[in-house]
Amino acid sequence: MMYRHIVINMTIHELLDEYNLATDDIRWSLCLRITESIVHKLGKEGTEGLTRELWSGDTGDELYDMEERWTRDRADRLNRAILDEGHLRDELSQMVLDKINRQQL
Repeated sequence: MMYRHIVINMTIHELLDEYNLATDDIRWSLCLRITESIVHKLGKEGTEGLTRELWSGDTGDELYDMEERWTRDRADRLNRAILDEGHLRDELSQMVLDKINRQQL
């Protein structure tokens, strides 16, 4: 007996809907990651290292349209089968936790 496996590839927008995540939720979660990186850099390299980071413009570039770039990147990687849907679901689950924690602030 032969079994056929049906593969359903969901789009990034379908997954975001499934997890009830809006653009603002993505932005918040990405900001948390950037904040963690900045705090780590401050602890590791002190104010001079952080100042160099901010002065370079990299942080500003990272912040500009970050949620749109994240969405485009994940959609592209899903379409090219570079990103496993399970890994993306892990990311989205973390974003849901970030959303819940934000609502409790």
